[in-house]
Amino acid sequence: MIVGGHHVGYHAARQLSERGHDVVVVEKDPERVAFLSDQYDATVIHGDGGRRSVLQQAGLDRSDVIAALTGYGAMTNIGICAMATEIEPDIGTVARIDHGDRDEYDGLVDRVVYPEELAAHAATNEILHVAGGGVQTIEEVTGDLALLELTVAGDAPVADRELRDVAFPRGSVVVAGRDSNQLPGPEMVLEPGYRYLVAVRAGISDEVVRLFRG
Repeated sequence: MIVGGHHVGYHAARQLSERGHDVVVVEKDPERVAFLSDQYDATVIHGDGGRRSVLQQAGLDRSDVIAALTGYGAMTNIGICAMATEIEPDIGTVARIDHGDRDEYDGLVDRVVYPEELAAHAATNEILHVAGGGVQTIEEVTGDLALLELTVAGDAPVADRELRDVAFPRGSVVVAGRDSNQLPGPEMVLEPGYRYLVAVRAGISDEVVRLFRG
């Protein structure tokens, strides 16, 4: 169940629907409800998701997760999730927040979403990619782990060396090789010009990048 059908909620609902999930969207703006109903095949409920009766009528008891993604601020979304867990104690909760202090919400919800941070992260990736640096962050898996797509430079420390001979910093591992067409093994050679997917923990990205870029 998604509460809030504007930009964040709309795109989340579409992607979940495309992946085969049954999605219910609760939205109180009648014009937005009409738009959502026309855009994709999902259940759209016209109502205030901050009201207990609306959540119950929308089928909260049949939902695995409630995601409060309204644009009315973190405390509104946290409040919706808190009310949902009072009704259904085992339901998972995701709340949209409007600033980046995630620790502030520990224990209040299962996960938080900070769209502005994600948008800035995506923009930074594209800027670096267009700049030709040979470095692109594919995905932040968790707050401490990211996947980097790195192209080996001709004069890089790892160039033309087997994987087993490279002293990668602790907290990093090559997970795919040669433009993602090769499973990494100890004898895999890191060839200049090819891209490799590397999982890295926070704080060591720069060190790993230097190995690939020189």
